[in-house]
Amino acid sequence: MSHRRSSFQSNDLFPREIDIEVCLKTLKIYQKIEGDVNCVVWDASLVLAKYLETMCQNKPEFLSSIRVLELGSGLGVVGLTAATLGAQVTLTDLPEALPLLRLNINENKSKISSMGGYAIAESLVWGDSTSQILKEEFDIIVLADCVYYEEALDPLVQTLQCFTNTITKKPTMYLTQEMRDSEVQKRLWTKFFEKLNEIFNVEQIPEEEQHKNYRSPDILLFKITKK
Repeated sequence: MSHRRSSFQSNDLFPREIDIEVCLKTLKIYQKIEGDVNCVVWDASLVLAKYLETMCQNKPEFLSSIRVLELGSGLGVVGLTAATLGAQVTLTDLPEALPLLRLNINENKSKISSMGGYAIAESLVWGDSTSQILKEEFDIIVLADCVYYEEALDPLVQTLQCFTNTITKKPTMYLTQEMRDSEVQKRLWTKFFEKLNEIFNVEQIPEEEQHKNYRSPDILLFKITKK
């Protein structure tokens, strides 16, 4: 997976506030005025974050003390939401994405801890079989809008396999992906989806089960489990 530069200066950033209604907290997420894929809040991340909130509204203990791993965290919207809902979250991305990700964790640390949650950021390059994170076990894995580079497809699938080939825990995965009009993106998604279905049970979550204000026919949400 190719590394992308993600350095920043404070004057390159502006905050976006995201309300978590179920616990009356507001996250402050810093994003870049301009930059690459890991520098802005994507709609698919909001759909997944708000779905987790909906699950907690229906089942308050859904994320309480649960170990959550986020892949391709970017700015950390999904992982920080999970942590604010009480989860113990490890947010991961490429090394160059970590400074901004850690800034957002620190910005929201008091809100997270007040709800019994915890969040840390670690480097994880998909397909790197030497990563120490692969030795850890998680209850839930989340990833939002991570299918955009062909060279990353196989490493991503391999990484998902590694986390589900554990002895005791078989994590449930939640994935969102925005369906874009580009023929390249359509082909990449079809290829990735076929690979997923070979290894995992893939269940699409209907829009009516998602957050009423954060759902879209263009953004697919899936629950994925090991076959």
